[in-house]
Amino acid sequence: MGWVLGVDVGASRLRVGLYSIDEARLVAKKMAPTPRSGDRMAVARRIVELAESLFQERGFTGDLEGVGVSSIGPLDLARGEIVGTPNNPLRPFPMRDPLEKRFRTRVRIANDCVAAVWGEKVLGEGGRYTDLAYITISSGIGGGFIVSNRLIEGRRGNAHEVGHLVVEVDSNLRCGCGGRGHWEALASGSALPRLATLHAAGWRGPMTPALELARRGSLDPPLLYKLAREGDKFALSVVRRTNRYHAAGLAGVIAAYDPEVIFMGGSVFLENQDLILPDVVSLLEDYSLYRKPPPLRPATFGHDAPLMGAIGLVLYPPEDTVGKTAPSSDVSRDG
Repeated sequence: MGWVLGVDVGASRLRVGLYSIDEARLVAKKMAPTPRSGDRMAVARRIVELAESLFQERGFTGDLEGVGVSSIGPLDLARGEIVGTPNNPLRPFPMRDPLEKRFRTRVRIANDCVAAVWGEKVLGEGGRYTDLAYITISSGIGGGFIVSNRLIEGRRGNAHEVGHLVVEVDSNLRCGCGGRGHWEALASGSALPRLATLHAAGWRGPMTPALELARRGSLDPPLLYKLAREGDKFALSVVRRTNRYHAAGLAGVIAAYDPEVIFMGGSVFLENQDLILPDVVSLLEDYSLYRKPPPLRPATFGHDAPLMGAIGLVLYPPEDTVGKTAPSSDVSRDG
């Protein structure tokens, strides 16, 4: 029986999963907070602990076919490190060398969204497309792209950092990377409390519970979307503003990569599709280069999209699949 270890390094959470090649499924998974303090080995050490706990619980004693890692970026693929990430204070931290040393097998690393779009292509609903995109709206905002069946990575693994597209040139809100007006700085989960406070300064509508929270800098994403569903006018106005940023960012994605379909993931999007998706689809018609923008679809594997993508990197290495028809997926497609 063959096995693959998948790892997803998020800004706030780690996911580690054991995939059975014979059963073609993820058989076990562990999650834990991503370390935000400690030495350079803190993240790799926690991944090993989670993996060993999985092995023990499953009675696993075999050899791994490989380890796939999807990670927040930016990356330095030549060194196998995560460098300068704006959403975690640990920087840089190694990934490839400590995992190869522990598991004695090849470790493949990609940006989380690059892995996720590859997972859509080889394991999910993206198999019939030659040009596709994956966008995450979570603690940060990022993208992964396949163009003419080729996975786009770039010289260091960072040719997809669309969260740093500028969507408001006059904004004073700085991104974690230091830039101003970035999509991630204005509409990601980590940015929403600051945006809400800024929005409150110019608000001329009624006093609402969301407005009170925003003025204290306490309107986080779960509260924002909860109050918006309850009809809070200020919350609805903030959601509308973020949806405009999402539409502007997606319009840039469409102009740059011309995808046939865009798969959407990340906790902010997946947990609030009802308040994001219809509005963004409508706004895209105003912002997009094309009269009919490509469809937006939820990620096939939901919150596990980057994890499954990491596994896909091992099962179907991009360099072996480039220019070929990807393996057909068993996942049903709705057209």
